[in-house]
Amino acid sequence: MTYNALLQQALIALTVTFLITFIVILFLRYRANQKSEIGLVKELSQKDNFAVGISYAARIFTLTLIVGYLIRHLNFTDVQADLIYGAVLISLAICFSYAGKQVHNKWVLSRFNEEQEILKRNVSAALVESSALLGNALIILGLYKWSHTQSVDGLIIVTLAFAAIQLYLLMHSRWQEYLFAKANQGSSLQEYLSFDNTALGLKYSSQTLSVCMAIYAALSFMPYLAGAIVDNILTALFYSAVFILFQQMSSALFTRLALPKVDTESEIDQQDNIGVASIELAIYLAIGLVLIAIFNP
Repeated sequence: MTYNALLQQALIALTVTFLITFIVILFLRYRANQKSEIGLVKELSQKDNFAVGISYAARIFTLTLIVGYLIRHLNFTDVQADLIYGAVLISLAICFSYAGKQVHNKWVLSRFNEEQEILKRNVSAALVESSALLGNALIILGLYKWSHTQSVDGLIIVTLAFAAIQLYLLMHSRWQEYLFAKANQGSSLQEYLSFDNTALGLKYSSQTLSVCMAIYAALSFMPYLAGAIVDNILTALFYSAVFILFQQMSSALFTRLALPKVDTESEIDQQDNIGVASIELAIYLAIGLVLIAIFNP
């Protein structure tokens, strides 16, 4: 009987996930057609716009990940109640995802118009946008895993924690801009991204995504104190800071070990060396995955 009940819940969860994903893909296709003057199909098949394809794929993957993850954590013991709760939860998660993307556009990279650059076939812009979308999805799912919020107090805590964590993404981006300017005679990172430097896009997106992976690991590991708004916010900031510092320092060290006597800044920033950028990407994401695997109970 227990096996049959679990199988029934799994089938309900799978059906709901597929239905919601179907609706999400239709919506994303509609939005993609609205953004382009010639439409999504012509962008992909006639203009061979790889950037639009990467951006579209990232949006589908991100929203499907959010839907699948949240539906998986519903019990479906009371199907009607769980469906209502799941619908509210997914709606809030998508709203948070949109808010995170707006923060990224208006503050983190305020001088780099990703949507316009993607229509100009800028692959670097598509990579940066994809990392922001997926990174914010990881943060949202990490906040849910941490709190499993089902109350107004919990929603307030999650909202404030999400806003506070965005400051880390902003600070990390400013740090990357500082390092880029220092290594390139004061040049602007955001300006160079508009030149379609694919290696630089890989480097920036991998570091952004690795920071979000570290935050997800921190949120999965740290305790949640029900009703304690200030304590929870401070705890989230402290754990996230520790995990981010460890992840970034470890990744930088392993990069130096893997690429001895290689000037990675010059190779990536000035020579658009995708090979070197790919090695950095592998190291940063691998360390992020290790953190998630170890600190994700």
